[in-house]
Amino acid sequence: MCSLRDFPPLPDGTEIPLCIIEGKIQYTPSDFANVHVYTSSISLLPFINISREALLHIPTKEDPNRVFLPVSNTFFRRIQNTWYEKGAFATLEVIASSREKNLLTLVAKQVLSIFNFSTQFVRHIPGINNRESGESLVVKVSQNSDYVNNNIRCLAWHPHCIKIAVGTSDDLIRVYSQNPQLVPLLKCKHQRFISSLSWRPFSTSELALGCEAGILIWTIDPNSVITRPSPTNTLLLTRPNHKFVTSISWSPMGDLLISASPCDNTMYVWDVALEVPVPLRRVLGRGISFVTYSPNSLKVFAATTNIVFRVWETMKWNPDLWSVASGHVVSACWSPCGSVLLFATSTESIVYALTWGHVSSVFSSEEKRAAIPAIDVCAIELEGGERVGGEICSLVWDSKGRHLAIMFKQCNIIAVFYTNISTGLHISPCCFVKGMPEESPAYICFQDSFEEGANLTIGWSNGRIQYFPIVYTELPTYVRKTVQGNSFNLSPAIANITESSRFMSYTSN
Repeated sequence: MCSLRDFPPLPDGTEIPLCIIEGKIQYTPSDFANVHVYTSSISLLPFINISREALLHIPTKEDPNRVFLPVSNTFFRRIQNTWYEKGAFATLEVIASSREKNLLTLVAKQVLSIFNFSTQFVRHIPGINNRESGESLVVKVSQNSDYVNNNIRCLAWHPHCIKIAVGTSDDLIRVYSQNPQLVPLLKCKHQRFISSLSWRPFSTSELALGCEAGILIWTIDPNSVITRPSPTNTLLLTRPNHKFVTSISWSPMGDLLISASPCDNTMYVWDVALEVPVPLRRVLGRGISFVTYSPNSLKVFAATTNIVFRVWETMKWNPDLWSVASGHVVSACWSPCGSVLLFATSTESIVYALTWGHVSSVFSSEEKRAAIPAIDVCAIELEGGERVGGEICSLVWDSKGRHLAIMFKQCNIIAVFYTNISTGLHISPCCFVKGMPEESPAYICFQDSFEEGANLTIGWSNGRIQYFPIVYTELPTYVRKTVQGNSFNLSPAIANITESSRFMSYTSN
């Protein structure tokens, strides 16, 4: 199993990695970081740096009653006003907090005491689904390392052209292209708690985003010179209880869109043209936090906020039910051929692999099918005193299947691996990537349309977008080889993996 201890060390001092050219990692002092010195492969990509000052001011929520002059009300008038404005529970609190000693105050205190005791008791009953607020669930399941404090919320490259959408903490979407003078700003009243972005395949103008209201589909005219498109160019897709959408995924042909919300245990498959949703619901599992289509469109991965996750086959939409030992799946990614799925959980610093197709013969029978531990990312301390590894936040795999990047929570360093799936799954160390001093990675993704190799795109906490190009002219030999102890190989010769069988259980549902 591949480990972080097998990685080449970072240089001492302030030097940071800028790119990889034909297998060689290029380092430079952070004060003089200029990737264009080493390669021209990203010369056409837009320069992006969204500072805190560039973000729109978001006013804090204030009590609207503060704009009125205070008046003296009688005790019963305060009860009446609270009942109409805030409901029964707030009315009980007003009565119980009153200085007047009467039977009504005593009864209110006893009712509140019984209610609070019952609430605490119910929370300790195993199996009771204690619902969290939508806001807290978005923060919990987001692919962002620090959703609340980072300037960058999410990124999405267009799959076919040089165009990147950037979601920021002011709930604005900025769309950058090769034209630095034209940066459309997307904003409408429904656009709050943005957590996911996805361009529609084979369309240069349609961008889907998940937010508090549901799903917004923006149509951005590529020939327009307007920098603030009208909200009339949006389509809102929503369903009852399907709020705070944290994950969306287009089918590879762009005809269907899948949405998931941690507040809803139903995921929806949308025919966007007809605005018609088809619900996919199963009893086991809570809200659905993460969904992703396989590149061959044959499967859909769906993770819930508890131990259950499912892999759906899209011909008849039948799911395979899986469960982890504890926690929940935090991130997952497909290989370009759709035969390998890598995923990570919230309680283990390990990346697991599931396989189908030409590597599925690793399993001797359907009953013994299990996820295989592929990468050990337990936290380690580097020679310079920096720590890397630990709890995983996000996994991304480039469209050629040659590089895998892992971002961690509360860690300033990203781990990049070489991968090869031609004769099985081979994983070996590549390099660590870190930013400028005081920066931490917020969001990562690969540019699908990058022809020279792989372009890891990093949104840093301060709003800077970095391109980390990995340029090669042919498949490097170190990707073809499997070095004993430094890589992981799923070959047909392996029949049973007992270690993983204790972790992962599989049933058909």
